[in-house]
Amino acid sequence: MEALREAGVPCRENEPFSRHTSMGVGGPAAVMVFPRSADELRGALKVRKDLEAPHRILGAGSNLIVTDAGLDEVVINTGQMCQVEVAEDGVVTAEAGANLTQAVVRSCRAGWKGLERAVGIPGSVGGAAVMNAGAYGFSIGDVVREVVTYDAAGERGEAPGDWSFEYRRSSIPAGSVVASVAVGLSQGDPEELGRELRELQKQRVVGQPVGRSAGCIFKNPPGGHAGKIIDDLGLKGRRRGGAVVSPEHANFIVNDGDASAADILELLESVRETVSHETGIDLEPEVKIWGAR
Repeated sequence: MEALREAGVPCRENEPFSRHTSMGVGGPAAVMVFPRSADELRGALKVRKDLEAPHRILGAGSNLIVTDAGLDEVVINTGQMCQVEVAEDGVVTAEAGANLTQAVVRSCRAGWKGLERAVGIPGSVGGAAVMNAGAYGFSIGDVVREVVTYDAAGERGEAPGDWSFEYRRSSIPAGSVVASVAVGLSQGDPEELGRELRELQKQRVVGQPVGRSAGCIFKNPPGGHAGKIIDDLGLKGRRRGGAVVSPEHANFIVNDGDASAADILELLESVRETVSHETGIDLEPEVKIWGAR
């Protein structure tokens, strides 16, 4: 904490993850750092390196479950790095912590298309790039031009000739921190894009469950849909404590108000075991699960 303060980087001690995850659960981070710029991000990483402190990178926390014990680590929260710039050539550059939907709306209002199907996807731009987030047949990797990263020592990452993106994963190295993402869009009509955004948002509202969640819990297996598999087995409504398989969408686990991380993880494993036993399909979690290493 002292070293971070001397470096001029905002930080807090014993900061609860429940304040920073969409699921609303998780114990404390020993130290949580809130860089406001790429310079402060590098400063935090260099302090971490000098002290040989273990660390993790936190975006919007929308695809994450943290155990109730929390983490005895430095957690770098990129949420304050949220600037978005829309250039005249259709290149949109967003800092890692920028809200993905807000970046989509800004680009569409400026008359640039190609990102609109990402509207309503929860999370940050940096997190979306790392996991290649997408919807309606679109993935953010389809439009990525550049990703600026820093390694665990705060040094600028060497980008490959082309970043590679696959279903819910990317070639961005583990342990790297995304500082910003640039996407290349094509010219479109702002009014038409606005109508498309409204329609897509309506579709997402209809299909999304009410309550706090971490998005889809499982990846779709080859040739199938996790939600349909879970639904067909009658698992909607299955509960552990304050965690419940959503009655609206079977691939969501919802915190009904007082769930613990243990409730959620027990329910996740219960669904996974039932699906495996009944169908032979091993569902792979789409959410990230953080616990002691």
